[in-house]
Amino acid sequence: MDSLPAHQSKNSAQATVVDSHLDSLNSLSSAQSPDITLVNDGAINNSAINNDEVINPKDYEQFWLWTPPKDDSKLRQAHTLYLLQGEISSHNVPYYRFNTDTDDTENEGVTENRNESRVQATLATLIPQGLGVRSLSDKKIWLVYRATSQEWSDEVMVQVVERLEKWQRAGNQVMGIQIDYDAPTYRLDKYAQLLKSIRQQLPAQYQLSVTGLLDWSNQADDAQFIQLSDAIDELVIQTYQGTTTLPNYARYLKKLESLPFDFKVGIIEGGQWQGTAFLEDNPHFKGYVVFLR
Repeated sequence: MDSLPAHQSKNSAQATVVDSHLDSLNSLSSAQSPDITLVNDGAINNSAINNDEVINPKDYEQFWLWTPPKDDSKLRQAHTLYLLQGEISSHNVPYYRFNTDTDDTENEGVTENRNESRVQATLATLIPQGLGVRSLSDKKIWLVYRATSQEWSDEVMVQVVERLEKWQRAGNQVMGIQIDYDAPTYRLDKYAQLLKSIRQQLPAQYQLSVTGLLDWSNQADDAQFIQLSDAIDELVIQTYQGTTTLPNYARYLKKLESLPFDFKVGIIEGGQWQGTAFLEDNPHFKGYVVFLR
C-alpha cells in the first residue's frame, strides 16, 4: 500500500527461506486455554481490546503471515491465516516518442499525430512469493496477492486459480483470495471494475477479499464505495502505517458503521490500541486481523 504501506513484499529468495522453515505450522494445535473466552470471531476478551494496550498476537485468532513466526505460540490459537502467495506487478513501462525528423513512410500504419508521445503499456504478471503448499487443515486459509497495477495479463488469474486448487488438494479449508492493492480513494470506481472481473474468473466456491486504506472510510456512503459489494465478500481496513498504528483510527472506523457488507480491521503486532467497542455490535464486523512483524 503506497500511501498506507501495510505490508512489505518479500523477494523470491526470501520466499524460499519461508517455505523451508514453516513446517512447524503443521503441528499447531487449535486448542485454547480454558480460561479464555472468544469474542466476535476475532479477538479474545482477556486483554485484546483494553485501553492503551499493546497489540499482542496471543490475544487474537486471525493473522497475515508473510514470513515464519519466530514464536510459534503466537499462532497456537489461530483459526484463520492470510498467507502471502505472490505479487502482481508490471515491468518498467517503456516510453517512446515518434521521430519527427523521419519520413511518414517510416511510421507507416501509425494513425496518431506524429508529434504525439505514446506510452507502451506493460501488463502486470504474477511473481510467486511466500509460503509453499502444505496441509493446515485446522485453519481457514486465504491466499494473498500484493498488486501494484490494475492492468493484469490474462495469465494472472489462471495462475491464481491453479494455486487455489493446489492448496485445496492438500486438504486445506481454502476460503479464497485476498487482493492487497492501494487503490486511491478517488478511483474506487475503476478498482471495482477490476474486482468484478476477478470475481467472474474466480470459481464460485471461493471468496474474494480485499485490503483497504483507512481513508476509504471517508467514502463509506458513496456509490463508488458501495459498489465494491457487487464483487467482494469482505473488506479488511488497515489501521497502521509501517509498524505504527495510525492516529485517529477510531474516527475513521466510526464511519463504517453503516457499511452494507462484511469487514474486518487490520492491526499491527506491537502497535498501540485503544479499542473500537462501537464495532462489537455491528453484524458486519468480523473481527481483527493481526499483521505479524
